Amino acid sequence: MKTLTRLALLSIFLLLSPQPYAQTLDRDAVLDKLVEAYGGEQNLRRMEHVVQEWDMVAMMSKRHGKDVRVIRIPGQLTVQLTYPEKVEKRMLDGEQAQVSFNGSEAFPATEPQRDAMQLQLMRLYSPLVLRDKADDVTLTVEGDYHALTLVEHGVRADYLVNTQDWRIEKVAGTLNMGGGSMRFLTEYSDFRFVDGALMHHKENKYAGNVNTAMLVLRNLSFGDSPKSMH
Repeated sequence: MKTLTRLALLSIFLLLSPQPYAQTLDRDAVLDKLVEAYGGEQNLRRMEHVVQEWDMVAMMSKRHGKDVRVIRIPGQLTVQLTYPEKVEKRMLDGEQAQVSFNGSEAFPATEPQRDAMQLQLMRLYSPLVLRDKADDVTLTVEGDYHALTLVEHGVRADYLVNTQDWRIEKVAGTLNMGGGSMRFLTEYSDFRFVDGALMHHKENKYAGNVNTAMLVLRNLSFGDSPKSMH
């Protein structure tokens, strides 16, 4: 009888207790909080066509260079990586991707190169873009973060949100490579507002467990209005 009484009390307790935290997550509410924290819809809409200029250090070789990105949401990205001895240009337009080296004529990218470009574009999505794509976004918990997951063209990106200040502090991308998969992580820091829109000014990149590059934002242009970061 005592056992049955305990079971009955336990059942009542479980029914009255709050549901597991993961079940209380609200994807749309999280996306709305992010849009608000990053400056609101009007300011973020301007982030959909920008030029970013970054100072870059390749950590393995300690080479210094520049990373210039031209972003046109929804599906266009041009990246030019400039080192003392080499210039590489990557161009993505929807599912079409091309590369060129040292000013050569552009040629079609390989599938892994195209997937890497797609991941880079997805990393540059603002919270407003994620909200626009909400039907394709899922929300879970990953450690101390809320994780917003989006898959496009076979490429997965997880946006890790710090719920203390509602900022995306990390973006983890998963690419299929050589019959397996590898995780690429980019950490964001030094957040500042530029013309009303919140923007991280530092990136720290990892391939697997290897720190591959560190970048600092030098200039950001909305249309024809460049903004110096230093």
